Amino acid sequence: MIVGHMHNGDGITIAELAATTALGTATLRAGGDGLGRTARRVQWMEVLDDYADYLEEGDLLLTTAYNLRDDAKLQRELAQRLVECGVAAMVVKCGYYLEQVPHAVRRGADRHGLPVFELPREVAFVEISQSIYERLVSRSYARLRRSADIHRELVRLAAEGARLPRIVRRAAALLGNPVLVEDARGRPLAGFLPSGEPLADPRPEAALAAPVVARGMLHGRVLLFGERAPADDDAQALEQVATVVALEITRSDRELRAERERLAAFVRDLVGGALTAEDAQREAAVLGVELPPAPAVAVLEGRRSLTGLDLVRHEAGRTVAVVPAGSQLDAAGGIAPSDDGVAGLPQALARAERAWRLGAALAGPGRLHRYADVETYDALVGHLRGAELDRLRDRTLAPLPAPLRETLAVFVGCGGSVARAAEALYVHRNTVRYRLRRVEQLTGLDLRRPEDRLLCELVLLAERVEAASA
Repeated sequence: MIVGHMHNGDGITIAELAATTALGTATLRAGGDGLGRTARRVQWMEVLDDYADYLEEGDLLLTTAYNLRDDAKLQRELAQRLVECGVAAMVVKCGYYLEQVPHAVRRGADRHGLPVFELPREVAFVEISQSIYERLVSRSYARLRRSADIHRELVRLAAEGARLPRIVRRAAALLGNPVLVEDARGRPLAGFLPSGEPLADPRPEAALAAPVVARGMLHGRVLLFGERAPADDDAQALEQVATVVALEITRSDRELRAERERLAAFVRDLVGGALTAEDAQREAAVLGVELPPAPAVAVLEGRRSLTGLDLVRHEAGRTVAVVPAGSQLDAAGGIAPSDDGVAGLPQALARAERAWRLGAALAGPGRLHRYADVETYDALVGHLRGAELDRLRDRTLAPLPAPLRETLAVFVGCGGSVARAAEALYVHRNTVRYRLRRVEQLTGLDLRRPEDRLLCELVLLAERVEAASA
C-alpha cells in the first residue's frame, strides 16, 4: 500500500543525501557499496507486497515494512527485487512492526549493493522526505540556472557576430572541460581547451556528446572531453551549447548562400558585359574577391565545385567561372582567355563555349578543351550553320549512303591515305579505292585535290559540332 511520494527529475547520490539531509538521522545497516546510487524521488509504503507496480528507477523507499517480519521468503528476496525495480535505497522505520532490519534483508542488501537504513521511531517520514525534496529542488534549480547562464552567454556572443571558434572557446571555459564541434562526417570544425588553447590531436575519448540539429538535419556533434570528471549537469549544459552551435551553423549556411548568390550575379554581369573595368574592380572590392589580372572564362559541364575559386556561377546544366588564364581544371568543358581584360570577358565566354563544342567533336567529350587548340577549326567552321551548312552538306554528304559516308570520313581523317583508311576500316585497299570512286561519281568531287578533301573534312566536323550542341 502506498502512503505517498515526492518527486523531482534530477538525482543526488545516497551518500550526499545522507550527509546533507535528515537522512543522516538514520543508521546505515547494509549495502554500503551502493551509496553512489542516485535518488530522484521519495516513495512511502506501509506494506511491501505491491511495490513492483509503483516503484521506479531512482526511488528512495521509506517503509515501516508491515508485512516483512513474518515473511521469510520476502526477507531473502527483497533486496534483489528492489534493485531490479531500480530502487536507490531503502529506509525502514523501526519500533512499529520491526525492532531492526532482519538479517536476511541485510545480507541480501550487502550482496546487491542496496543501501538500507534504520530510522528511529521518533523521526517522522515527512522530515526525511521534505529535506530530501528540498535538496533535490535546490540541485535542480542550480543545474537549470547554470545551463541557462551558459546558453545566455553563448547567445550573446552569437548576437554580437562571434563565429564558431570563439563560441566554442567560450563554451570550453564555461564548462571547464575541452569542447570540440565536429561536422556530420566526424571532421573537426573547432575545438578548444578551457584555457583557450586549441584542442590538439590525439584526443581522448569523449565523455559526453550532444547532437547539433538545425532545420531538421543533423549537422554534427558537440563533444565534451573529460580532462576532469564531468559534472552532473554537464550533459544539460552541453545541450545548450549544441543549440547555440546549431544557430551559428544555420546563420553561416544562410550567409554562405547569400554570398554565393552575390558572387554568381557578379559573374553573370562580368561575362555579360554589364560592367566597366572600374565598376568591376569596385564591386570585387565590396565582395572581398580579386579579379585575375589576366582573366579567362571556363564553361564546364554540369554543376562543378571549384575549390579555391570565388567567381563561379551555376546555370542550367553547366558552370561558368572567371579564372586566371592558364588554369588547370579537372572538368569537361571549354576555356578561353580574354584578349582585353574585363572588357573582353563576353567574347571569351563565346569562345569557351565554341572550344567546348569543337573540342568534343574533335577529341571526344569528358575533357577540358582550350580555345587555342581549336581556334583554326573555329575560323574554318565557326560560320557553318543553318542554310550555309545545308548547302555544303547537299554538295558533299547528302548523296552518299552510310557505307560511303563512313569511308569518306575515315579517309579524310587519315589525311587522305588509302592504306591507313583500309587498316582503320578492316577492308582491302582496293575496296577503299572503289568506294572513293563512287563518292566522286555521286558528288562530283575530286578527292585527289586537297581542297575537296578539306571541304569534306570541314562539313563532317561542322556536323559533329552541330550534334554535340544538340
